Amino acid sequence: MSQLTDDVHQAIAEVLRCHGAGLLSRAVLVLEVVDEDSGELGLYVEASPSDMPMWDRAGLLRYADLDLAGQVTACRIGEAALDDDGDE
Repeated sequence: MSQLTDDVHQAIAEVLRCHGAGLLSRAVLVLEVVDEDSGELGLYVEASPSDMPMWDRAGLLRYADLDLAGQVTACRIGEAALDDDGDE
């Protein structure tokens, strides 16, 4: 693992441990970063462990995507139910 990957893994693991979330086994971190000089946006993607196969990285990202989509759908259904109750 690169030093950056090790540092990120340790930092995330410590935060999770402090919040009682359990052990960190694998992570894919996606960050939008801004260059301090030019202001240009960039994308930073790091996996821990760094030798995680690409298909596992893609699988974790897809799992997160589906989880978020489910939360958005549940929220919209809840809002629609509130709107329907208010029309009566």
